[in-house]
Amino acid sequence: MGTLKNGNLKGAVGNVVIRQSNEQTIVQTMPKPVKKQTPAKKAFGTDFGHISTAGARIREFMGDIHLELHDSNMHNRLITQLKRVVRPNGRPTGRKTIHGGKIDRLVNFQFNNKCHIHDFMHFDPVISYIDKQVHIQFPKFDLRNDIQLPKHCDALAINFTVAVFNFELQQHIHFYSHEIQLDLHHSEKIIELEELIFDMDFKNAETIIVGMNIEYYQLLRQKYLLLNNKEVHPAAIVGAWLI
Repeated sequence: MGTLKNGNLKGAVGNVVIRQSNEQTIVQTMPKPVKKQTPAKKAFGTDFGHISTAGARIREFMGDIHLELHDSNMHNRLITQLKRVVRPNGRPTGRKTIHGGKIDRLVNFQFNNKCHIHDFMHFDPVISYIDKQVHIQFPKFDLRNDIQLPKHCDALAINFTVAVFNFELQQHIHFYSHEIQLDLHHSEKIIELEELIFDMDFKNAETIIVGMNIEYYQLLRQKYLLLNNKEVHPAAIVGAWLI
């Protein structure tokens, strides 16, 4: 209840508090009581925190793949896809993690939603996990017809990042980066690449994620300039396993 004293109104009227300070009348709404989280909401928040941490680590260690040339909604799209990974986990809410989910649901996640890698690479490398090793095999391909090329392109690079995580322990274990350089003016038309093999025998290794991109370059004044931008940057997750 508000009271009037010496011409000044003080107290509470409804959800409004009136008080005097330094000859000024201050009117404020009363703070709403903080509702305690229910156990169900706490459990959901725990799972979401695990997913958010996993998403942040993937974005960080795939930095050489997306090069910050992703679409503006990439972060949210990745979190949504990780939720799909985690949902099949048989644990109760509050204990659901990447491990035990379906990590292969990350395969073909496009870092740039405006630019699907299959629109630029017309063949598929075979990427497999065998005997604690990641194998990447390329079919023979026509350099000028099997990869979509932008104008003024003189060379390109196919890049891989193979990252090993333990999301249960919130740890990054190891990562490899590998670049395949191809000169459009000096390379053979038909390309046959050697198989790439990466060892995965690391303590606490739990999850493997492979990212790939295509970078395009123009030779200008004896320097190679990157042609990729936020409209043209094919980059995707192309392999994922729980081990």
